[in-house]
Amino acid sequence: MQRRAFLGGTALAAIATSATAHHGWNWAEGEQMELTGTIRQVTIAPPHPTLQVETPNDGVWTVELGNPSLTRRSGFVEGVANPGDRVVALGNRSRNRGERRMKAVRITVGDRRFDIYPERIGGG
Repeated sequence: MQRRAFLGGTALAAIATSATAHHGWNWAEGEQMELTGTIRQVTIAPPHPTLQVETPNDGVWTVELGNPSLTRRSGFVEGVANPGDRVVALGNRSRNRGERRMKAVRITVGDRRFDIYPERIGGG
């Protein structure tokens, strides 16, 4: 029984570490970039809302926002952005250069700006 409890605890620790790594910033570069394009899809759902953004030269990028409550606090809620809207995303791209993915700290749709991670704007 003790062995089973130990194995269960080890498995939970591994899952927690994996989730933290995915939701943290260690997968992203420290330097921020700006991505401009057209929204193709908006998903407002856990674990974090995302945008699919088509750029003129690089194809479609996945732009991850904060967790749903953090994203909502920024004012970015369902209906403020729609497919076809122009968007500028400021954030940190994936360290894996083969992946078109970034974690946004700020999203601008038209003239509306949504600071999702205001404390990270301009930094890593």
